[in-house]
Amino acid sequence: MDMYEKYIKHIKPNTKLILSAQKALFCAIPKNTKAVYAKIENNNHLIWKAFFDEEPSEFEKDILSTAATEVLADFPEIISIDEQYIYHPSPINFKNELYYNWPYTRLEQ
Repeated sequence: MDMYEKYIKHIKPNTKLILSAQKALFCAIPKNTKAVYAKIENNNHLIWKAFFDEEPSEFEKDILSTAATEVLADFPEIISIDEQYIYHPSPINFKNELYYNWPYTRLEQ
């Protein structure tokens, strides 16, 4: 078993969350959005972060909050959510990030 196989063996993506978030985000990504992070911790807490090039408007926050609510509807065991809408003008460093926690990322050049 090579190094990659040993590493990949420990990755356990939440496929249900990936599909739920992608479904909720379909046709719901405002132009200002550069990335969305979604992760379930302790099987009952959703972390939902949206990153923006400019300060997000209330409309942009509402659209993505609705998407977060749609994700919650797929997980009745979730009892709390941490929603964050973050102005982040510089590129996001994905170097040590797991791809499956990011249901949406935009190419930045």
